Amino acid sequence: MNVGGMGEVGGEVALIADELSRAVELTLNPTVSHEARNQAYNACESFKESSPWCAQAGLLLASGQYSAVVKHFGLQLMEHTVKYRWTQITQAEKIFIKENAMKLLYIGGWEPGHLNDALARVIVEMIKREWPQQWPTLLAELSDACARGHAHTQIVLHVFLRLVEDVATLQTLEQHQRRKDIYQALTSNMAEIFAFFMRLIELHVQEFREHTAKGDSNAAASNGRVVQVVLLTLTGFVEWVSTNHVVMNNGRLLQILCVLLQDEAFQLPAAECLLQVVNRKGSTKERKPLMILFSEDAISCIHRAAVASVNVADEKNYLFLKKLSQVVAGLGQQLTSLWSFATGVEFWMPVLLESMLLLTSHPSLTLTHAVSSVWLCVFRHEHASKLPAVAAVVPRWLHAAAPKLLKVTYPATRASGAHDAATYACIDYDSEQEFAVFFNRCRTEILDCFRHCMCAAPLVTWAYVEQWTRAALDKVESCPAELDHTHPLHVEWEALSQVLDVVLSRLVHCEPRPSVVEGLQLLQRCVACAPPAPLILSLLLSLVSALFVFLSCACSQIAGPGVGVAGAELLPRVLDKIFAALLTDNHTPPPRRSRAVKNVRRHAASLLVKLGSKYPLLLLPVFGRLHEMCQAALARPGLSAMESVTIQEALLLVSNHFCCYERQSALVAQVLGDVSSRWAALAPHLASAASLARLIGLDAAPAADDERGEARRTLLHALTLTLGVVKRTTVPTDPDKASRGGFGAGTTPSGNPIWRNPCGAHVLPLFPHALALARALHELHAPAPAPGPGARAPLEALQPPPAERRHLLGLADTDAPPPQPHDRMQAYVHTLHDNVCHLVGAAATTLGRELCGAPGLARALLGSVLAAQQLPDHWLRPIARHALKPLLLHCPPAHYADLALPLLDHHAPFMLVHLSQRWEYIASLYESGKLEEEGSNESQEVLEDMLVRHLTREHLEVLKVSLVDGGVSPEVVTGAGDMEDDSPPPASTQRAPEQVSELGAMVLASPRAGPAVLHTVLRALTWPDSTSSLRATALAWPALRAALDAGLVGDAEASGALAAVLQALRAHGQHDANQAALLALAVQAYETLRPRFPHVAGVLRAIPDVDAHDLRRLDEKLAPGNAKQNKIDKTKRDLFKKITARLIGRNVGQLFKKEVYILDLPHMSSARREPPRSALDAPGGAGLPGLFAPAPAPT
Repeated sequence: MNVGGMGEVGGEVALIADELSRAVELTLNPTVSHEARNQAYNACESFKESSPWCAQAGLLLASGQYSAVVKHFGLQLMEHTVKYRWTQITQAEKIFIKENAMKLLYIGGWEPGHLNDALARVIVEMIKREWPQQWPTLLAELSDACARGHAHTQIVLHVFLRLVEDVATLQTLEQHQRRKDIYQALTSNMAEIFAFFMRLIELHVQEFREHTAKGDSNAAASNGRVVQVVLLTLTGFVEWVSTNHVVMNNGRLLQILCVLLQDEAFQLPAAECLLQVVNRKGSTKERKPLMILFSEDAISCIHRAAVASVNVADEKNYLFLKKLSQVVAGLGQQLTSLWSFATGVEFWMPVLLESMLLLTSHPSLTLTHAVSSVWLCVFRHEHASKLPAVAAVVPRWLHAAAPKLLKVTYPATRASGAHDAATYACIDYDSEQEFAVFFNRCRTEILDCFRHCMCAAPLVTWAYVEQWTRAALDKVESCPAELDHTHPLHVEWEALSQVLDVVLSRLVHCEPRPSVVEGLQLLQRCVACAPPAPLILSLLLSLVSALFVFLSCACSQIAGPGVGVAGAELLPRVLDKIFAALLTDNHTPPPRRSRAVKNVRRHAASLLVKLGSKYPLLLLPVFGRLHEMCQAALARPGLSAMESVTIQEALLLVSNHFCCYERQSALVAQVLGDVSSRWAALAPHLASAASLARLIGLDAAPAADDERGEARRTLLHALTLTLGVVKRTTVPTDPDKASRGGFGAGTTPSGNPIWRNPCGAHVLPLFPHALALARALHELHAPAPAPGPGARAPLEALQPPPAERRHLLGLADTDAPPPQPHDRMQAYVHTLHDNVCHLVGAAATTLGRELCGAPGLARALLGSVLAAQQLPDHWLRPIARHALKPLLLHCPPAHYADLALPLLDHHAPFMLVHLSQRWEYIASLYESGKLEEEGSNESQEVLEDMLVRHLTREHLEVLKVSLVDGGVSPEVVTGAGDMEDDSPPPASTQRAPEQVSELGAMVLASPRAGPAVLHTVLRALTWPDSTSSLRATALAWPALRAALDAGLVGDAEASGALAAVLQALRAHGQHDANQAALLALAVQAYETLRPRFPHVAGVLRAIPDVDAHDLRRLDEKLAPGNAKQNKIDKTKRDLFKKITARLIGRNVGQLFKKEVYILDLPHMSSARREPPRSALDAPGGAGLPGLFAPAPAPT
């Protein structure tokens, strides 16, 4: 590059610049051919990458008489030179670029705004390489540029903004030392920088208002642009600088921002800047100064801004309101976390609540959702919820928030001038599905507000909900016999049912408690109500379900004897109402009933189960009546199989509180009735796949009105009833009650009691029939030709049902077509299979030792449920999830050898082969591009990919239960988020297991299951599913460690294990969680394997371009004398990461990124405070002798 200016080569560079300008214009010319445009583009890129005149040509283009597009390209050439060639050019060339870039800054006058940003990027790239050590005059030069005019000031502000984005906000400057130097320089000059920003705002806002008053719109616009850029730049600073700078001069900056909220020209950038302030994280000490915002003046500014914009229905004001609602939400979060530092609450809290109420009342649900988070914080805060101002605003909030719960229908067309929720839904959301997701989230948060409002102001909240319920019941008289989900009455009732449920869920926790008598009266009105429409009747059952808590309160000692009698009299009427709904439209055959009627009947049956589970002691005194009503309903011919099973499940739930084995066993026998004979009659049809196909109609094409429907109902009812009995019959949790009730069946060798389940003696004889059904279902997959017109029927019936396909592909159910006969057959066959798997898992959970001790169980399961050689992935998944996992989890240690181990000896090798083949097939699909084609979202290949992923994860859960006994983990209960920690919550409080369980040791010692399990875990590390790899990482170390201790690992296995971990780093290293877990596993594995198998070091030596010195350092660190056993310190992990850096996978966006090299500059000399020296170190000593010397006599 000729650094002396243009000189003798000026003409050559000018010619180059002219050619580049024509090429740039050509690339944007829509009339030229694609080939010509491509040639011009390649010429520009080639010049940028290879020409030594890049910076000079760029300077000519940027400063010459060219179009804005060409000037922008010239600035890009200069930026490219600084960014990628700074370490290669001479010092004179650097000075040339720097001086001319600053000349461009001093010239200014860039008309299009994006040119200012492009020039700022050139200067920022030089700053990142030279400041502050080699460019100490930078701030002075930028200050001089600001004095030259408004355009120059905007460029300087862009420089500051892009610099802090690269260094602090986005941290795109990857060189740690340079980022640290620049950060330190910015911090040391932050007071001056903020003072500079403040002067600019005050000066240009004042001039803007003066010019506006004079009518000089051009001058005012120039000042306005400067103010907007200052606010934009401040937005990048206030997020991370010390809060002392934000609140300096008694919060002058925050005061200006609040005032600008009322200025239409600056309110949006001011709100954005204020939002970054109120959303700050950090320690309480760091955020405490922000409490200066909670003053009457500041909150009043926010309120006035909201009032001025809330009634103006245009896009600009609405955008500001959305930003302002986020500011209010941030204020609420800060207030509740810093409540102890709040002062003068009685002055500003009413104004803040008025602002929140104003935004809540706006038709836009987006604003309501933003402010709902503040209401939630206030209502559940111990002190804020008790303020008189909050109590006074609760009734108004209830009236404003309740209508927001009404379901909004996304409009089919956007052309609407209405000021309603649907109009704003079109503005904020692009599709009905996107809006539905948001609306559900918004409604959930508002309902949560109602729940906590019931605790904050129970009487007021209950009075409103009660009045709403009575008003809704009064409208039943005008209810039509048929209505749809969009009818206003259904929309209101659906919202009311959810509000009533969440409010009354807190009834027993609130004080003072609403009147039980009023609740019983309301329940009585619901019982007396008889809506003709099935949809409203179903919602009426929801109201009854919510109000049932008053019956529980009435029967307790709290309500008093008179109320208890009223509750006892009302309970039978409630049951009558539920059973009446259960028998709705009973004269119509089940297949011909409408969907709304079916939903009502299912709702009534499910409500009985809910009451039996939630209020069993309340129903226990009326069990006789409940039993009679169930028997009467069962005697009616119109009940479906599911309805009849569900109401009998409710009986069993209540009977569990008999705490008497004989009574419960007798009831189980009565509930099962003739199920045993029905299973026996079905047995011949379950002997083979062909007989089962004939029984349920799989041997012919499905029809809408099938003659074999009765056989299908009989089979499904027998299976579902057996499953319901197993799930709902339990042993008392209190050992004393269980012992007195006759549930004891001896003790274990260790002295623990053995309990017998009342259903065991009745259900276990039926198990062979259910397993025979599973065997016949699995045989349907056997490859056998079936000639005839219905030959394809079985194959179609065994495919995934439409609902499961939509779920796996992430499609909405709203777009689903009406089900066809073959869809119903698919659902029926899969329901049979799922219920058999659930039956095995539920029996293992409730029967435990009774089931596991059954002779020949392992052999029976291997010949039925686990006979899975021909099964596709969507059939294998429920076997792993619902059958095998609970069976292994609840298998007693006494039956590990005769049950758990034989099952895994068979299943583990099969799944290893199956999953390996499936993943090879998926890899071939990726290689062929079938999984990456446009429009393939619903293709069979995508569905298979998702099924393999889910099956792999379920099988790893089975292996987790088998190896480390970690299948069931307690729920992680977390409190409200504290703003002091911005890190995401941990996925689980459990640490990764270090040792295998007793069952795990037996499995790994097995010659069949052990190698299969270990190889499955190691292969799962590398399969292209990051979730499966992460789960396998947690299992790999305990499995490998146990195999090593048992002497089951040889030289080949050791090298293969380490190679698998390295391959997993290659495949999943771009994910932070996977990379961290895999690096820890790699260090543990190498540290353990290296002393026993020295040749594993060859695996690391095979890494391309590995540093032999780093390998020696790693071996030294892992030497026995240098480190504690099993300790993974940071130095080991960092060194291992350095060794494997070329292997670790990277994000696609980083794969082809051109590397930027920035050299470190000499370390900055930071002015450190000298520690205070001791007086004894002073040259003259501490002067201690002089302390006691006689004072000189006064003269």
